[in-house]
This record gives sequence, C-alpha cells and structure tokens, in this order.
Amino acid sequence: MKLIKQMLLIAVVCFFSLQMNAQTSAKKEAISGGILGAGNDSWFQVKKSSWNNQYHGALGYAAGLWVNIPISKKLSFEPQFQYSVLQYKHKYASTGQFSGKQQYQSVPLLLKYKLGENVSVLAGPQIDFLNKIENDGRSATYFKGQFEAVSTIVTAGVELFSAKKIQFYARYMQGLSDQKSITNPNVGVQFYTRGVQAGLKWKLFELKASKKNVKPTTPVAPPVVAPVDTDKDGINDDQDKCPTVAGLAKYNGCPIPDTDNDGINDEQDKCPTLAGIAKYNGCPIPDTDNDGVNDEQDKCPTVAGSVNYAGCPIPDSDNDGVNDEQDKCPTVAGIAANAGCPDIAPELTRVAKIFYFYTGTTKLANATSAKSKIVPVINLMKKYPTLKLEIEGYTDNTGSDAINNTLSQKRAEAALQYLVAKGLTADRLSAKGFGSANPVADNKTEKGRALNRRVELVPKF
Repeated sequence: MKLIKQMLLIAVVCFFSLQMNAQTSAKKEAISGGILGAGNDSWFQVKKSSWNNQYHGALGYAAGLWVNIPISKKLSFEPQFQYSVLQYKHKYASTGQFSGKQQYQSVPLLLKYKLGENVSVLAGPQIDFLNKIENDGRSATYFKGQFEAVSTIVTAGVELFSAKKIQFYARYMQGLSDQKSITNPNVGVQFYTRGVQAGLKWKLFELKASKKNVKPTTPVAPPVVAPVDTDKDGINDDQDKCPTVAGLAKYNGCPIPDTDNDGINDEQDKCPTLAGIAKYNGCPIPDTDNDGVNDEQDKCPTVAGSVNYAGCPIPDSDNDGVNDEQDKCPTVAGIAANAGCPDIAPELTRVAKIFYFYTGTTKLANATSAKSKIVPVINLMKKYPTLKLEIEGYTDNTGSDAINNTLSQKRAEAALQYLVAKGLTADRLSAKGFGSANPVADNKTEKGRALNRRVELVPKF
C-alpha cells in the first residue's frame, strides 16, 4: 500500500505539472480526447510456488475514456479511465487456485512520444482498483477480500495512426505488486498480473489553441539608467566586485589585496604569503643564523645558539672546551673525558698507596710515611671545593667473602677517619668496602696479597 500511495501522489503531481507545462510550452498543439475499446489477454505470473500452478492466457475486455495533453510537439501525457475485465484460467483445475474473472477500474498514466506522423511509443504506470471477482467453477471458490483492493502495473507499447480519428494501440502489462491479500489461503505464494491489451481509440474532440488578432505594438525603449558608483572609485557598481569599498580597476574595483593579512598590501609586501612587519617590507623578522631566535631577540645574531641563552651558544665558563650544560665542573677547567672536571685521578692513585694494611686488620702497614704523603690530597680538596672522595676498601683473598667484605668496609672507614683526622671534613668523604674483588696483583704471592690489601680514592665532582 505504501508503494501505491507514493505512485498515486507522483501521478497527481505529474498530471498537474504536465497540464501547466502544456498550457505554456505547447500552445500550438491540441488537447484531444475520446473513447476506447480493447481486448485483454491476461494471466497470473506465480512466484515462490512449490507446485505446478501456471496460468495460460485468457481473454477479457476493456472500455473507457482518454485525454491527451501535449507537452511538446512530440511528447504528451495521456491519462485513461477504463472499465477493465481480466480473466485468469489455470492450466490445472485440480490445484485449488483461483480461476475466473476480476473486474477493475483501471487508470493508466501514459507518456506518449511521437516517432513519426503515424507511429508513437507509450509507457507509464497503471493503478487498478478491484470492484468484484467472479469464479468460473473450475476450481476453489475465492472472494473479493482475498485479493488486494488496489494494485499497480507498469506498461509499455505502441500506437498507430496517432493523428487520425481512429487509432490502434497495443501494450504489454506487468504487475508490480502481489495481487494476493493477507486473507488469501495461498500463504507464501505470490501472484503478479501479466497481460497484453490491444484496442481502438476514437477521437471525439480536439481543442486547438485559439488565434487572436493581436495588434502589433511599438516597442518601448527601456528607460536609461544612470550608472551608479557607490564607492566613487571610478568603477560602476555593475562591474565593481567591491561596490562599497573604493578600489582599483586592476582588482575589479576592490582594494589591493593583503594575502597574508599583515597590514601590508601585496604590492608593497616582499613576502605576500607570509605575515610580517613593515620594518622588513612585510616579511617576518629574519633569523640570520637559523637558530630559531629572530635577530631582534638574538644577542648573537650571526652565530647559532640556544633560546635559553638569548640566541647565543651555550657558554663555557672555564674555557676547557666543555660547555657549561655538560660540564660537571663549569668553573674549573678540566678535560672532556672527565666531564669537564680536572684529571686528578693519577695524583689520588699515588696518595692511595699509603693505605696498605696488615693481613686481617685495619692497621696501616706504612703509617710512618703516610703523614707526609697525605698532604697532596688535602691540597686538592682545598683547591676544588666541590670535590668529594669515595674511599673504596679492598682485601686479599685470604679468608671468606663474609669476613673480607666486612674487613674491606672497615679499612675504608679507617682511611676515612685518618683523612678526617688530618683536617678533611667528613661530609666530603664516603666509604665503601668491596671485599676481595678487583685485585690489582696476584693473590698467590705474599707481595701480591700485600698490594691487594689497599684503599682507592675515587674523585666525585
């Protein structure tokens, strides 16, 4: 039903639209109309059927009225109003399918196109309104309510002698909707009307456009309209793309453009697609050294630098070749290998040799000479206020790891206390024992074991 309602609405709109068009674009063509009579050869196209229930063609008839409304010299719209009888005969009466006649009020809505003086083609939708049915007694009895009250068909055909009093036509009809209603016992089976209608049309009237005597009129010259130039730029408003803003003919009456919206028009802007400032002729502030800091903010405009240093390179306060951000001793010259700090490891290694211990003890083996040799360490600590020392204690491999680890820690702490006693502050010193790890000599000899019972001084800046 939804499809039928849509087609009815479209048909009504088309009818009135075409009628309006016919009155304007086809004034020389005549509206005509008359009566028609035709024969129908119809049958059901059965779909989704599980048994052999095909129909063969059966003859019916139709009679009615027609009106032809011209759209152009070749195209016209022709609605028809028919009393139509369709007959359906089943090949096999024993199947229980409908066999008999169905009477409709049919409304074909046809578009007709002239191929020549006497030949036209026609096509369009047809809406059928069921009035009654009649069973022929060959099969089961059916009632009107078991078929759809309104159904749709699409049709196409030919017409001969279209310009004559008597016209012949034939058209093929194909159903678009299932004829069966929800009360029909054939559940799941679909019935679509197919058929051919052929007949004669008799033209009863032809309303040709009246020809009135029209007196020729003298054409009146259009009034002269003075040109208007609202913005007084010498370009009339009908040619001015900016009629309310004064401009130049070069830009069709508009002002000189400013593509980058920097307040400097394109004819004066050396960088018309990049926003800039007047000082640089419309270009951005330059960055000569390409370091991301423009020259007006760059304190070193010709040398690439860092934003953190106002465009200058990262400084090297102690001039040791290691910049301050990487230099762990930025105010004391050092070497890159030691992160910018002085290389005092050799001196500390020499001093550390004073700390050798007797086996199994924290007693220095050379306490007498240690006093004089400790002075360089004291001087280094005074020279470099940020210097800290890690005192690492070691043992030989005599004894177990548990004993050696404890002993090495105590030897490191003994060395730390020795240095504190000589004037160094404890907060710049730390002690750590490593047991018998990292030997510097062969533990198989007495001399080697003596060398391994040691302390190492590691600088920390």
